[in-house]
Amino acid sequence: MPDSNKSKKELLDELTLLKSRIAQLDQKTTSAKTGYFDWTRKYQFFESFIDELIEPLIVIDTNYQVKYANKAACQISGSDFSFCNQKNIPCHKLLFRSDIKCDEAGQSCLLTKVIQGGRHATIDYTVKLENGETIIYEILGSPIWEKDGSVLGMVATIRDVTQHRTDQKMLESGHDFLELRVQERMSELIDLNQALRQEIRERQETEQRLRWSKEQAELIYELSPCAIFTVNSERYVTSWNKKAEEISGYSVEEIKGRKCLIFCSQPCRLFSTDTEKPIINFECTLLTKDGRKLVITKNSDVLRDPSGKIIGGIESFEDVTQQKKMDMMLRAERDKIQGMIAATRQGLHILNSNYEIEFQNDFLKKIFGDQIGSKCYEVYKQRSEPCVNCRMHSVIQNNQIEHADEDIIFSGKHYSQSYAPFKDTDGQTKCLILLRDITVEKANRAKTLRTAQLASIGELAAGVAHEINNPINGIINYAQIVMDDTVADDPRNILLRRLINEGERVADIVSKLLAFARQSDDEKDSFEEIAIRNTLENSLSLFQHQFLKDGIMTTITIPPDIPLLRVHPHQLQQVFVNLLSNAKHALNDRYKGPDPDKLLEITARLICAHERNQVKITFTDHGTGIPQQNINMVFNPFYSTKKPGEGTGLGLSISQGIIQSFQGQMSIESEFGKFTQVIIELPVPAN
Repeated sequence: MPDSNKSKKELLDELTLLKSRIAQLDQKTTSAKTGYFDWTRKYQFFESFIDELIEPLIVIDTNYQVKYANKAACQISGSDFSFCNQKNIPCHKLLFRSDIKCDEAGQSCLLTKVIQGGRHATIDYTVKLENGETIIYEILGSPIWEKDGSVLGMVATIRDVTQHRTDQKMLESGHDFLELRVQERMSELIDLNQALRQEIRERQETEQRLRWSKEQAELIYELSPCAIFTVNSERYVTSWNKKAEEISGYSVEEIKGRKCLIFCSQPCRLFSTDTEKPIINFECTLLTKDGRKLVITKNSDVLRDPSGKIIGGIESFEDVTQQKKMDMMLRAERDKIQGMIAATRQGLHILNSNYEIEFQNDFLKKIFGDQIGSKCYEVYKQRSEPCVNCRMHSVIQNNQIEHADEDIIFSGKHYSQSYAPFKDTDGQTKCLILLRDITVEKANRAKTLRTAQLASIGELAAGVAHEINNPINGIINYAQIVMDDTVADDPRNILLRRLINEGERVADIVSKLLAFARQSDDEKDSFEEIAIRNTLENSLSLFQHQFLKDGIMTTITIPPDIPLLRVHPHQLQQVFVNLLSNAKHALNDRYKGPDPDKLLEITARLICAHERNQVKITFTDHGTGIPQQNINMVFNPFYSTKKPGEGTGLGLSISQGIIQSFQGQMSIESEFGKFTQVIIELPVPAN
C-alpha cells in the first residue's frame, strides 16, 4: 500500500528523480559500446527499479490501454503481476475491475483531463467495497510526449487518501467552526467596541454636562437670594456666597478658614447625633460684623464623600428680623380686630369672586360649621347654583357697601346681611359679609305688630258688637212681646220662636267675638283650668257658617276623661282660631267645592311623655300639604305659604310662642298634596 501521507509535489519529485536517473544511465552508455546486451541490461534495471517503487505506477496510452503497471499498482487492483502486464488491458479494468469507462460510470477520467489539458492533472476516485467501506484514491497523471510534441499517453501514480480526506474534512470543518467562532468573537468585539465608543461619547457628554452643571451651580451659589455657606467637619468655613456677605457684613476673605462660631453662638446642631437631618426652618440669631443681632431661619444638612463619610455641612439662612416684627404687629392688629368682631357678636365671612368662603370667624363657625372652601349660595340659600341677583358681585362691581333686603334664615334664626368690598393681599377684590342675628328683634317687631293688629281688630269688633247687640236685643224682645200676645196654637208662634232662637244665636256669636277681641297679655288675665272641648267649640263657632258654606266637614274626637288644662283661655283660643283658619285655606285650595275628602279631623288624647302626663291635640286637614323643604320654615315670622294678601306669616310663629309659654310643644307633619297635621302637646297640671 503506498504512503497516503505523501503530497502531490513529493510524488512528482520522485517521478522527476526517476527520469533523471534514467537520463544518467543513457549518458553513461554510448551506441558504439552498448549493443543489444547493454540495452537489455538497462531495461531490466529500469523495470526492476520501477517495480520496487512503493507508489502504484501505471503507463496508459491514449486508447486507455495499460502499457505497464508495477507491483504496487497490481496490489492496489488486487491482481497478480502477470495479469497486470497482459496486453491491451483497459485502465478501468485493471484498476477498478470495471468494464466501462470511468466517465461513463459517473467518475472523472484522468486520461481525458491530461490529454485535453496537456499537463499534470489529479482526480479523486471513490470505490465502495463489498463490506460497505468507501476508499478514496488520488490519481496523479503526467503526459508522455512524442518527439513531435504529440501525447503518447500518460504516467499515473495512485495513492489511498481516504484517511487524508477524512482528516481534511475534519480540518475544514474545524476551520469553518473556528472561522465561525472568530466571526462571532469578531462581531462581539465589534459590538463591544461600538458600546465602548458609545460609553466614551456618553461619558464625554456627561462630563460636559457635569462641567456645565458645576458652572451653573457655582453661578447659582453666588447669585442666590439666600445666604449659603459650607463648613468642614471641624466647622471651619470653606465657602461663603455674596448674600451671606451682604447679611453678615463679613467678606469671604474675612470669614473663610474661620470657625462659624464667629457669627453664631448657639450650640451646633448640624453635627449633633440627637438632631434629625436635614434641619428645616430652624430659628436662631446671627451676630453681624457691626454687632447687630438678626433673627434668621436656617436650613442645613451634612455633606458626605462617596463612601458615605461625613466631611462637612452646608447651611442656608434668611434674615427674618423685619418679618418677625411685622408678624408681631399683624398679630396684634388681628387680635384687636377679632376682639372687636367678637364684642359685636356678629358673624364675618370673606368671599372671593368664585363664591368661595375663604374665612369665617368663630361666631359663624358655631352656626354653619366649618364652611371654608364652600360656596356661599350652598351655605346661605341651600342652592346648587349662584343666585340670580348676586349681591356679592354687585358690591365688587360697584365698589360700595350694600345691605341686603332679604334675611338669611338658618336653623330657625334670621340674620341680616351687610356687604363691603376690599382688595386682598393677592390683588383680588373680595367681599366681606357681616351677618347679625335679628331673630329676637324680628320676633319682637312681629309681636308688636300683631298686638297692634289685634288691638285694632278688638276695637272694631267691640264697636261692631255693640252696634249689633242693640238691634238684635230689640228684635228678640219684640218677637217675645208678639208671641206673648198670641194663643198657644197660633201658627205664627213657630216663626216667632225661630226668630227668637236665631237672634239669640247671633247675640251669642257677637258675645264670643267680643270676648276673643278683648284677649291681651296683661298679668290680670291669669291662667285658668279649662276644658279643651269648650275652648275648641267656642273657636269653631266663629267658623261654623264659613265651613258650612265651603262644604268643609269637621270631626271632633275628644274622650270625656281628658283632664282640665291650666292655660290662658283667650290665648289658647287664638291658637285654635289660627289653626282652623289655615286648615280652611288649605282645603279650599285643594277642593274648590264640596267633596267627601274635604275633611278636618280634630282629636285629643292623654299620653305620657317626658315622664309626665300630657294632652296631645291634633289638627289634620286633607288639603294641599306643605313641601318638605318648607317644613322647617313655617314657624319663622312673616313666612307664609298663602297667596299675597291672604296671610301675614305671623299666625304659626305667634301660636308656637303661646304654646311654649304654656310649657308645651308644637310641631307639624305634612306630605305635599295629601295632608297637613299640626300636633300640640300640653302638660297636665299636677294635683
